[in-house]
Amino acid sequence: MEIEKIKFEDIGLIEFNGEKIESDSFVDVNEKIEKPPIAISIGQTTQGQSIYDCEFGTYGNISCVHGASKSKKTFLKSLLIATYIGGETSNYASIIKSHRTTDKYILDFDTEQSKWHSQRVFKRVIRLVGADYSYYRPYYLRRYDWNIRLQFIEWVMNKPQYKGKIGIVNIDGYADLVKDVNDLESSNKLVQKLMKLSDVHNCHITGILHSNYGTEKPTGHLGSTLLKKCETVCRLEVDKINENITNVTFDYTRGFKIEPFSFQINNNGLPEIIDNSIF
Repeated sequence: MEIEKIKFEDIGLIEFNGEKIESDSFVDVNEKIEKPPIAISIGQTTQGQSIYDCEFGTYGNISCVHGASKSKKTFLKSLLIATYIGGETSNYASIIKSHRTTDKYILDFDTEQSKWHSQRVFKRVIRLVGADYSYYRPYYLRRYDWNIRLQFIEWVMNKPQYKGKIGIVNIDGYADLVKDVNDLESSNKLVQKLMKLSDVHNCHITGILHSNYGTEKPTGHLGSTLLKKCETVCRLEVDKINENITNVTFDYTRGFKIEPFSFQINNNGLPEIIDNSIF
């Protein structure tokens, strides 16, 4: 009886190939390597006579948006995605800038809400843009287990129609892709997977996570790991005086410092940044 050969990929492993890894990972210090292009920036900074955009997310990196419950994290997510698409979004967020130069896919995954509630959030992006964008591809994954959700996201990103054409991937939220936010194994696996996917697909991956109760840190071991690996971590907090306003601060950035700002929800249910907001 012939024994069927087990493939490494069938059991979640990759066959080790030292020669290929060495070729792919060696860095020639004399080679000119271009800085990763910016996908989304927020505000500008001046150094000498030069003005620079403050990058929120560059291609090949990951970021995290965190805050307490009801701090309007999904509204900020909608604003970031809509700005990346363009259209009329500058009317709502003049300081957020898209650096997209060609059509790229935006993959938007909601892991928590029902199909109806997810669609409402996805529609908000289109309302901010003011028109449909065929490269915007939203999915709701509430019905699936945490490990299936992560596998599906990777599977979608590897589809031929998307491969090499992905700009932004959003995950709302990160916690639903792990066994538990304090589970070391699944949390580390998720962050490593995000780092790999963003690098391989040269896209920016951003996502949402709750904050630890009573602290300014994202929740659990997952939050601690993301703090170390993310390019940008921003925190949302409901204003202590006016609960209709959300304040956004950037505690961790690898690039230029991003100045805090505030936003509110207008009469049409859309987020808009408050000009010259100080808190």
